[in-house]
Amino acid sequence: MSESPTEDELFRAVSALIPFIRRWQLSLNPEDAEEVAQAVLLHGRSDTPPDQIAIAVEHQIDQHEERARRLAEAMRAVNDQRDPPGRAPPADGSVTAP
Repeated sequence: MSESPTEDELFRAVSALIPFIRRWQLSLNPEDAEEVAQAVLLHGRSDTPPDQIAIAVEHQIDQHEERARRLAEAMRAVNDQRDPPGRAPPADGSVTAP
């Protein structure tokens, strides 16, 4: 397998994907677009057989989704600690308690 793309290559690849994402109204957030670019750049220059590329990319997607799930759970946990259920919002209308 070839080397991972550089940050500059990844930035340029995502920049090239953005017009497609917008024009075709693809529901990809920036992190997902970066994963797509990563896979295309990595495997586009490798000598890995296509059937193995598909398997590797499925694994990459699984890992990406797991990282996203863990991040969402961590964010919910922090939010729950900050705003426990049943707590009334601040009387002054602010977002967080003083």
